[in-house]
Amino acid sequence: MAGPNQTAVTNFLLVGFPSHRDLSLLLFSLALPVFLLGLVGNLGLAVLIWVERSLHTPMYYFLSHLALLDLCSCCAVGPVMLWGLLAGRAALPGPACALQMFLFATAGDAECCLLAVMAYDRYAAICLPLHYQAAVPPHLCRALVLGSYAAGAASAAVHSSLAFRLPFCHGHTLDHFFCIIPSVLELACADTSLNQVLLLAICGAIQSFTLLAILASYGLILRAVGRAGLRQAASTCSSHLAAVAVLYGTIIFMYLRPEGHYAAQADKMAAAFYTVVIPTLNPAIYSLRNADVKGALGRRLLGRRRIRVN
Repeated sequence: MAGPNQTAVTNFLLVGFPSHRDLSLLLFSLALPVFLLGLVGNLGLAVLIWVERSLHTPMYYFLSHLALLDLCSCCAVGPVMLWGLLAGRAALPGPACALQMFLFATAGDAECCLLAVMAYDRYAAICLPLHYQAAVPPHLCRALVLGSYAAGAASAAVHSSLAFRLPFCHGHTLDHFFCIIPSVLELACADTSLNQVLLLAICGAIQSFTLLAILASYGLILRAVGRAGLRQAASTCSSHLAAVAVLYGTIIFMYLRPEGHYAAQADKMAAAFYTVVIPTLNPAIYSLRNADVKGALGRRLLGRRRIRVN
């Protein structure tokens, strides 16, 4: 049974929204189209890759799952954030808050793993072109994607389950726009040092290992192509490098800091960038600079127009 100073939290009240109504409406008018673009862009990219046979290659297979992870992150946070901007606050039941935390953490960690997998794919394509099919066979692609999902889900399960086993005695109000781990831990009246250590250790291990894998892959690429092929390799990998820089910079800022160094407003801005802006940027980064994707999209659109004409 809960002690006299403990509260059985059944609902979490999210109040990390601007207090001024005009500012909230302005942010809503900016966030809504970005959110919708993220939904349409990621879902459209995933569907296009699945239906277009010319895109049935390992690189685009990984890209389709990256789009699904961005879609998951966007859907887990976006609707609650938009409602909070309209209403000034948003209430979530405890299980919904835990699910939101789990989905957000799963998408973040799994995306790090998938970006490392994509870096290996770029290494195999550039450095081992004659053995590319053997280096990245279909069964390995499926295993790497499943491993990425499993690593993200396992990490998220640890953090979410431990967080919601804590007794909450500091109310149920979160100064954030979604159930992010550090904000939930602030409500606990028990010692959260284990949670903090595991958060730093597990997320740090995933992010460090995957970042090292990405740097190693590109180091091998640079060594193989030399200065002569650097420009061509850069044009091939620029989209992936841009996605890596944006994602890792944001996540490291959000999580890999010592306890007590969390600034509420800065964290909310970083979280908004991660949950809304990055899922919208990734389809643009990978599609607008990719001739294969633009060609496949053009063929699909032209095909539909021909059917309408006939």
